[in-house]
Amino acid sequence: MDLRAWVTDDLRSLRNRIDRGVLSLMPPERRSERVDGGGIAPTYILWHLARHHDVAVNGVLRGGGEVVERWAGRIGIDENLWRGLAEAEDTELVDVLDPEAVGVYALEVIEATAAWLDADGLPDLDEAPDPAPALRAAGAPEDRFDWLYGMWEGQSAAWFLKWPAVGHGFNHLGELMSIRNRMGLSPF
Repeated sequence: MDLRAWVTDDLRSLRNRIDRGVLSLMPPERRSERVDGGGIAPTYILWHLARHHDVAVNGVLRGGGEVVERWAGRIGIDENLWRGLAEAEDTELVDVLDPEAVGVYALEVIEATAAWLDADGLPDLDEAPDPAPALRAAGAPEDRFDWLYGMWEGQSAAWFLKWPAVGHGFNHLGELMSIRNRMGLSPF
């Protein structure tokens, strides 16, 4: 198996697991719940993982527009789309996001990356793109997101595929599955 196939297989596996293991089992009306008397709402987790992926791949690696641009009105907000980049839940945002649209947006972001790699192959994995223009274009305030600017600065294209696109997604998939189970929605 070549590296491109490996990465696209990982992306499609992530997409399928979110779709079949979370979204198909968790009704949209329950995705704003915070289980165990606290925690983070699944809608925010999906929004967060999709925003990181979208900015990292489409903004930084591809240097273009983000998938979210096609979803702005349907997801519940159409400005301040940087909201969601923070690790801590934006509780006010969860109240306005459309849980179903956010789930479909997350799936579309992941599939768009896999389709791009299928069509164009891997980028130069050693290249270190400048993330600052993409983070600024997404509206991420430099004073509030200095940690993210710093984390992404100097990273290679390989890193952007390994972490924001794949690893970060699987990390939050595990979180979503744990919440699904604690909601009593485990299929097992």
